[in-house]
Amino acid sequence: MGIPTPAGDASGQPAEPGKRGKRAGRRRRAGAVTFGQLLTSAVESASERLAVVYEGRELTYRELDERSSQLARVLVAAGVGPGDVVAVGMTRCLESVLSVWAVAKSGAAYVPVDPTYPPDRIGHMLTDSGARLGLTLGVHRSALPDSPDWLVLDDPATIQRIAEQAGHPVSYADRVRPLHESHPAYVIYTSGSTGKPKGVVVSHTGIASVVAAKREHFGVTGESRMLHVCSPNFDVSVLELLLAFTAGATLVIAPPSAWGGSGLAELLAAQRVTHTILTPAALETVEPGPFEDLEMVAVIGDKFGPELVGRWASATRRMINSYGPTEATIAVSSSGPMDPNQLITIGPAIPGVTMLVLDERLRPVPAGVIGELYIAGAVLAQGYLNRRGLSADRFVANPFATDGNRMYRTGDLVRRAAVASGRAGEATEGEIEYLGRSDFQVKIRGFRIELGEIDTALTGHPDIDFAVTLGRELPSGATALVAYVLPRGGASVDTDELSEHVARSLPAYMVPSAIVVLDSIPLTPVGKLDRKALPEPVFAVREYRAPETDVEHLIVKVFGELLGHTDPLSMDDNFFELGGNSLIAARAAARLGAELDRRIAVQAMFDAPTPAALAEYLVETASDSDALALGPQPRPERVPLSLAQQRMWFLNRFDP
Repeated sequence: MGIPTPAGDASGQPAEPGKRGKRAGRRRRAGAVTFGQLLTSAVESASERLAVVYEGRELTYRELDERSSQLARVLVAAGVGPGDVVAVGMTRCLESVLSVWAVAKSGAAYVPVDPTYPPDRIGHMLTDSGARLGLTLGVHRSALPDSPDWLVLDDPATIQRIAEQAGHPVSYADRVRPLHESHPAYVIYTSGSTGKPKGVVVSHTGIASVVAAKREHFGVTGESRMLHVCSPNFDVSVLELLLAFTAGATLVIAPPSAWGGSGLAELLAAQRVTHTILTPAALETVEPGPFEDLEMVAVIGDKFGPELVGRWASATRRMINSYGPTEATIAVSSSGPMDPNQLITIGPAIPGVTMLVLDERLRPVPAGVIGELYIAGAVLAQGYLNRRGLSADRFVANPFATDGNRMYRTGDLVRRAAVASGRAGEATEGEIEYLGRSDFQVKIRGFRIELGEIDTALTGHPDIDFAVTLGRELPSGATALVAYVLPRGGASVDTDELSEHVARSLPAYMVPSAIVVLDSIPLTPVGKLDRKALPEPVFAVREYRAPETDVEHLIVKVFGELLGHTDPLSMDDNFFELGGNSLIAARAAARLGAELDRRIAVQAMFDAPTPAALAEYLVETASDSDALALGPQPRPERVPLSLAQQRMWFLNRFDP
């Protein structure tokens, strides 16, 4: 079962065979701006301005428009058009952006497929979406299945085929069928409770209003340099593209390796990035440096505390909290510029969106009372692809609407601010405070995860009879996935082997940090699983071996602080077995680098995950450090303030 296609032509009447070439068949119904129109809206006014920058390669808006039109004509010639789905099977790069433009021009919807995902997950996404064709690069082709047919963009034959096409704009008359605003624009797969990811189908209808509101609120202009750092499988990546391209700004594409830490910090500075959207976890890994051009940092996808706001918000840099599920077209609300001394909220809704805080009987709750958040408006997705039952469960009738419109049940617990003073520690009336999930979903690195999908993968092992996975908050504040398993028939469980089994079917961020083997399942009086009675996880700690050198003492100290361990760590304790993950590793590398006055690659944390191994690595590579030696400098008449002191001065003057 594929994506439903609106019947008839743009006038609403059934299309007649063979009429596409006649003027009567070319008439378009006025409606919402389409995804393709948004992408190309600045081509005429900013034709010679830089549109895309990626690892030394650049394209102007004119070049991007011409090359994407050529590729779009190849797709159209293959019969691709509105109502179809095209897979974009590549990591973040210049070609991935070019592919999105081309698919949008053809009128089809695109589905991002990460070639680093496990083969089973890739296969399900391609089969479930009904992708008619795929676009990829030679480096990724071996990781992708044979079906659908793949167009390898850097293959010489494909390059020649594309070059033979005309580069002028693709019009509605060139497409294989009329394009409606209700056609899908893209399909994003999120974690599913059945063990398989589910596809969210987003139409053209609500995209323009979201982009217009966010562009104005974020202050993106033609002079901006917008960072494209979110994974293409994360719908915020769509917003990154549209914010840049609707404003005629430059999109700076971060290579897949620069997702956080020093790599991202260097990119922000070198490329003079002015605007970026990051998950809080990714932002935590970057030390706030002298990013003179960075005007705005938006965070989205998870909760965070005032400490992060204090590090990044300043007199010259706004920090904004945005909120929105994939099912409601990326982002439906944003806070104002944040202050570490004020309550963190997700702000009010953007124009055209209604955010309702309701109880379990769909009754509005008073301000200050916790309820579940429901969203209504044109931004709602069509639903879940091929999942009518789940769509009906999450997209429900709006009892407050007279036109029969729907609202989306987010599963998020929130409360509306009850005060209007705006004093320190308070929020403006009408703003909403996000409190967490109402179900058993968690967020890891901005990705929303259905824990049931992990349970399904665990119970797929022949020795496991029962499994339940929880998100446990570590002392460091990070969320770690902890799985509890019951062996089948007294079998002996090797947790390392079980982790490897799960990694073969799930992405790395969904593999549990710890697996606890149970003797029995704790139950409530009514026979349900008692989650509160599950034991606290014990992350593996080896026999204690004390640090000896200064470097070893420093590593043990940093590991313990970031992982929240009060007991002294052994030189042989494994950072990742103690609850560490890639983002905490980036923070550790940044902190160690600051203490030792040298650059430490995040990869070193993976290659040498114990204090002993990392200390040995640091000693061996000490001569490779490219840091400048510190030395005495002439003392100016007036000693400049540090960034932290400037922030303290500003806050004191702003709120004495």
